[in-house]
Amino acid sequence: MNKESGSTNRITARILLTVVVVAGIVGMIWHQSSGDSDELIVHVGKSMRPAAEALAGEFEKRYEGIEVRLNFGGSSDLLAAIELGQIGDLYMPHDPYAEILDEKGLLDYYEVVGHLEPVIIVPNGNPLEIKTLNDLAARGLKLSARDARYSTSGAMVQEAFAELGLEEEFENNLEMHGACHNDVALAVVDGHVDAGVVWNYIAVLYKDRVDMVIPHDANFDSQRITLCMLTHVQNRDAAEKFIDLATSEFGQKVFEERGYSVR
Repeated sequence: MNKESGSTNRITARILLTVVVVAGIVGMIWHQSSGDSDELIVHVGKSMRPAAEALAGEFEKRYEGIEVRLNFGGSSDLLAAIELGQIGDLYMPHDPYAEILDEKGLLDYYEVVGHLEPVIIVPNGNPLEIKTLNDLAARGLKLSARDARYSTSGAMVQEAFAELGLEEEFENNLEMHGACHNDVALAVVDGHVDAGVVWNYIAVLYKDRVDMVIPHDANFDSQRITLCMLTHVQNRDAAEKFIDLATSEFGQKVFEERGYSVR
């Protein structure tokens, strides 16, 4: 199989996987939704899961009798499922999905609740003294990151190396593409690679097993985390209360403690 054929097959497989995932999400939403006004359905991008689960737990304590149903998936897959199923109250993705939601006429309004930023993770103690992207370009270093074709963070990392004129060195050192940020972190933890590039919340999630390095030579744009009210919201009162919680001092602390940046 030539390189072009392999690439085409991977793209086709990705499209088929997306269709299956979207169909599964829609089916799950329909199955879970009872039409009960005492439930709140929140679609959550996978990268926002730690904060969303904490917010949902606090919300149910404060507003007894209202059950929060969290549907997790890739932000793009969730967007497709929302468009297809027209079910749910809130959607929590990262950039640029709030704008896309608005273009499709599915956004009532949104609030920015946090930010995702790429950071470097290394084994505890940082034995190779990695501090910058330039350090990651050193000959022989083994690196892991998300695939730029399918990941916002992967594309940001690739672009940052290109801006420094280190794209070739980056490709040479890239030992593995993580299927998710957890895969990248575990590759570092298990010693398969010397360093990885992940979202900031992953560095905090694995803080007992890795050290976080903020590469000051990288021109990374942070990705906003938005909490979007859907136009077909069924439980507006509960949805507004959830947004209020997420943007409150308590909610912002939830995001910050779990590694997301807040401003």
